[in-house]
Amino acid sequence: MVRDFSSDTVRYRHSIRELLDDDRNSFLANVIHILRSDTDSRAAQYLLALLVSENLLYDALCDPALNLDQALAVARLAARVNPMVDVGVARRLAEAAVSNPEASSLGDAGRILQILGEISDGTRILPSLMRLLRNANPYLRSKAVLMIGRGSHSVQWVRRRLGEADARVRANAVEALWGVDTAGARELLRFAASDGNNRVASNALLGLYWLGDHTVIPELLKMAGHATNLFRLSAAWVMGETGDPRFSEVLGRMLADSNAGVRKRAFAAVSQIKLAAAQLAQNREWLVSAFLVGKDPHKASRRIRVAVVPGSGSESLKILPTHFIVSEDNQAVMSYQVLERPAPEAMTVIFVFPRTTTPEVAPWNQGALRCLDWKRQADLWCTVPYVPDDDSATAPGLELELPPFSTQAEFAAASFTNPPKRTDCTDFWTALWRTVRSEAGPVRGKRHLIVFAPDDLGRIAGHGLVASVISSRTSVQVISTGPNSALQDFCRMTGGAFQFGETDAAVADLVTRAYLNLLARYDITYQPVVPAASAIRVRVNSHTGWGESSISIPSAE
Repeated sequence: MVRDFSSDTVRYRHSIRELLDDDRNSFLANVIHILRSDTDSRAAQYLLALLVSENLLYDALCDPALNLDQALAVARLAARVNPMVDVGVARRLAEAAVSNPEASSLGDAGRILQILGEISDGTRILPSLMRLLRNANPYLRSKAVLMIGRGSHSVQWVRRRLGEADARVRANAVEALWGVDTAGARELLRFAASDGNNRVASNALLGLYWLGDHTVIPELLKMAGHATNLFRLSAAWVMGETGDPRFSEVLGRMLADSNAGVRKRAFAAVSQIKLAAAQLAQNREWLVSAFLVGKDPHKASRRIRVAVVPGSGSESLKILPTHFIVSEDNQAVMSYQVLERPAPEAMTVIFVFPRTTTPEVAPWNQGALRCLDWKRQADLWCTVPYVPDDDSATAPGLELELPPFSTQAEFAAASFTNPPKRTDCTDFWTALWRTVRSEAGPVRGKRHLIVFAPDDLGRIAGHGLVASVISSRTSVQVISTGPNSALQDFCRMTGGAFQFGETDAAVADLVTRAYLNLLARYDITYQPVVPAASAIRVRVNSHTGWGESSISIPSAE
């Protein structure tokens, strides 16, 4: 009948219905046999509709002739036929559990709960799930607790379950809070993280990790060194579930653990992290820029400021503290603090670049043009050109007005691509003077200079210029093509930053990152793990994107 259903639908619908009325058991057995291989045809859809309307779906899902994957497929299709099927299935399960308090059909009950977890959000079936709590079997009750917690998102209800003697109930109650980001949920998860059972504690730590709580990272390290095998095994499980590469070294050591179960779990976790890394590499790459805050990178604690922006400039990013991975000379920092700062107020950005007759291909202009993706409408931009020192004899002086400031991206782009007139350019140091004078054009918010200069720049900055930069509270970032003592001294005296790139690509990237530094919103503070480190690497790992940046640490004098 199913095979020929499409040739005469009315006739075969009637005949199938007669088979159901004549012998329900035989009908159910034949339907299950058919649904093992056919769930897409019109006849199969009709059979599913009959199972639902005649309250036979529960029996079909319990039948061992369907494996779990097949039963899940049938349940999902039945939910399309009737979105309320979860209510009927849950009611049948509750009735069976109440009539059989010892839950002799435990396998069926566990399987049905697993299926309900896939096809139901739990809200409509809460009354039936509450009835399951009367059952004596702890496994059944623990599964019911998980679904009730997920459906209700009630911290108070989960809190009461944490008083249960059975650890499985407590563990599933904690798991029900995964993804619930409230102060109450975080507090309860932190409380559960100190539970004496490894499953309860590890579920709590994983829930906190997914909420971005970076304090669980050192807690996981402690658990990995626990005297009890089960706790070490759970620590390896959590590390694998996070997919976080910072745990790779710890897991590598756990591969030599004295307990075979721990070794096996650590090996599985390493594989999970490698798979996560491969999947992450296929996601969008974000731009990340970072710099050290403070004058002394060799003091007791270090603070870095980080900017993370999407490649296109239009995507809204949500970065959690656990998404940051900081390392010094390739040694991971496991304990740190993250402060998310408010978005910077409107600001004035002045680019001081050398004059060229081919500005559209100049690497410094290319780096600045890329920054237009993240330019905010309220920010003022201006481009101030200069000429090399050996051509400064005829250059104008301080009386020359600054080029116009603009909030429009199109106008800013033109200032980078249109060759400036020679008469609009001064020498390098005079160009800097022009940007910090009290009458130097309109200023909105704080003034920031992004400067590119060649490494063979002659002369040095005068004390008057240094004083003007400091008094005007202007931030300075200088990019060069190589080390330059005059520029480095200028940055040191003004509290600015100096970097150099030896290639055109490096110069363009440094200009872009100099602008991103102005948008930095994350402060990461930590105790150095390598006090004499030469470099810091900051990586952002998120399921939606990734990126990284490096910071060179000057050697201690």
